[in-house]
This record gives sequence, structure tokens and C-alpha cells, in this order.
Amino acid sequence: MKHPFWTLLTIAALLPGTSKAQDDTTDGSEVIPRYDVEIIIFKNSKAPKSREFVLPVSSPGKTEPMLDLASPESVSAARKQGYELLPSSEFRLIDEAMRLVESPRYELLAHLAWRQPGVEREAAIPLWIRGGRIYGKEYMSIDSRIGVDGRPIEAPDNTGSAGNLNFDEQSLEALELQQLEQQPGPQTTHRGLYELEGKITIALSRYLHTYADLVLRRPRVSTDPLLNEPVEDEYVATISPDARILNNHSLREHRRMRSKTLHYLDNPEFGMLVLITPHEVAEGFEEAPVENDTGADADS
Repeated sequence: MKHPFWTLLTIAALLPGTSKAQDDTTDGSEVIPRYDVEIIIFKNSKAPKSREFVLPVSSPGKTEPMLDLASPESVSAARKQGYELLPSSEFRLIDEAMRLVESPRYELLAHLAWRQPGVEREAAIPLWIRGGRIYGKEYMSIDSRIGVDGRPIEAPDNTGSAGNLNFDEQSLEALELQQLEQQPGPQTTHRGLYELEGKITIALSRYLHTYADLVLRRPRVSTDPLLNEPVEDEYVATISPDARILNNHSLREHRRMRSKTLHYLDNPEFGMLVLITPHEVAEGFEEAPVENDTGADADS
């Protein structure tokens, strides 16, 4: 596509400038390394549009603390922990991004960079990312139709026969409340859904690690057998007759990384480029080698 959405590509340049963290130490004496992280996320516009069965997958859930680019308070709090959004003038992957923009096969969804300390995963702050198009009120996330265990949410049975359930105003309100309570992830009501959403965590233990938990939302092209429930279909038709369901295509991966090396994570629908570059490394600090980039163990 020739007109990608550039919201996240420019957001770092529009935000107020950040300064170096006041303290680069964990206890006042141990200097920890700092890294510049740059990511590009893009979708495959030519992905096969078959009637392939797609398992229902929930959107990633938010945790605290978190660096949410849409929240100035979150950005400010993360800055105190040594996280700084970098302006586009410091991007290293401009050429790679432009090639994606000019390609008819791919569409750029997000391009951003930040600076952070190299800390263990427990102390690392995830970055919450949104990108791509924003779906309107005529769309519903698949999140609203599945429970936390990945199975369809059952409607309250007021008749003793789910197949003959007659909805009234009270049962509709109860079902909607049940869905909201059982779904801990992002809001699934009709407030606009981003095409791309999720979180990325960069951590350093013996190795550099990237943890990605992202979803790409795309309209369903066929009915999934596991979700073909008459009760739920009647519910959706009642509260939103024109609703279209958005499937979540998930990219959940853990990868060991080597600094100054471009890494690629993907699934058939979308992919991500990651470049981690040392910014300040303590004297005597040696990065552990990564024997095989593609052989990193998965972490669920």
C-alpha cells in the first residue's frame, strides 16, 4: 500500500523531548547497560485469504507498570525508570521502512524507537503499541465472544433450552455484563478497535531477550465452527445487527537477541523487525553470545 498509517511513526517526534535518566545504577554503585531499541511492524497485504479455520485468541492484557504511548502520564512515569522515546531523527531503520512502504506486498503499521536500561524481565517495562487502521462501531472484537479460557461465553439459560432462548432486556444486560467481567484485556465495547495492538518487552539477563505479544485484527471471512453458537449469534444480531467480527491473528514469541543485529519475528499475517543497539555499556560488561538466532526457546 502506498498510504500507510504513520501514527506511531511520528509520535515519538511529537512528544516532548526526553533527557538522560538521572541515575543509571541499580543501587548507586552498579552501572547497568542501556540500549536503543527500534522496531518496525508491518502486515502482509497479500496473505492468503482462504477459508482457513482460525482458533479464537484473546487480545493481550495490560499490566502495570507499562509504557503506553497514548498516555502522557505513562510516558512520564516510564521516563523516571530510564525509558526514553527517541525522535525519528535517531531512527536507524529508515531505509527498511521505506522499502516496506514502497512494496505492494506489505503495509507499514508501526515504526518507533526508545532507549531503556538493560534489566531483568521482572523489572522491565512493557511497551504498549497500537497501529494501523481504526475499526468503527460496526465491528466487534472476537474478545467479546470468548471467555478467558478461550471458549465461547455461554449465555444465561432462562428457558432450559439454549436453542430456544428468548432474549429480553434483562438477559441481554446480564450477558453483556458477563462478557465484560470475563474479558480482562483491552476494551471490547464499540469505542474503536486498532488493527494492531499489544505489548513488547525487552529484557537482559544472561542474554538480551524480546518478548512480543501482539494481535493483528482482521474481519472474519467465514464462520468458525467453535463459535457457531445460535445463542451467541442471536445476541450479536440483537445488540448490533450490522456487527462484523474481528479475528485476532496472534504473534506471541520469545526470542534471544544479539545487539547490533537485525532480527525478524513473524507469522503469515504480519511481522516485526527488531534492532537493539548498545547506548551505554558499563566497562567490563560482555554480552553473552547467542549461538543460534532462530533456535531461541519459546516462552509461553
